[in-house]
Amino acid sequence: KKYGFLEKSTVLLDLCAAPGGWCQVASKYMPKGSQIIGLDLVQMRPIPGVTMYDEFSGGDIMSSKCRSVLKRDLKNKKADVVLHDGAPNVGAAWTKDAYGQSELVLMSCKLACEFLKKGGIFITKVFRSSDYNSLMWVMNKLFGKVESFKPASSRSQSAEIFVVCQNFIAPDKLDPRLLDPKFAFKQVETLQPVPDVLHKKIKQK
Repeated sequence: KKYGFLEKSTVLLDLCAAPGGWCQVASKYMPKGSQIIGLDLVQMRPIPGVTMYDEFSGGDIMSSKCRSVLKRDLKNKKADVVLHDGAPNVGAAWTKDAYGQSELVLMSCKLACEFLKKGGIFITKVFRSSDYNSLMWVMNKLFGKVESFKPASSRSQSAEIFVVCQNFIAPDKLDPRLLDPKFAFKQVETLQPVPDVLHKKIKQK
């Protein structure tokens, strides 16, 4: 509602789409006859007007099969919007989880660069971590306007935030290092668990 991007879009890709909430919202607010494709490793319940793929049919956004499926379905079209609301399975090692999320965001951005039209929108969930500034730097290289947004539905104590990237530049040539985690992020040889900063016994911020 804040950005009004669904009502004026006709082609949308939802990455890491399970259980399908964004696809449901998109099918409700996008114009009738729009093309909506949901991709995820796990199978989702059918949603009218939405094409869905799981790991075995092409839903793995890291795979070449996924790209083949998208090229086939989109034909010569490009997406108006690419959404990414995924996250790795989180555990006790926050540093490792946050780095995994940042890698996932970067891979989603890479896919968006392949299938997003010039001037298109990429919206992704990120974790506010040590790699946040690196991600913002990458996105500012690719989009004309980049801003972070914390929706009311997101818990205030959660580290998640959404980054809204508008006006995709669609460069003729893209340096592959820009979307390579080894280049974009600092190297972390050992990812150790960090203490719970909300624990009463810890007095430091």
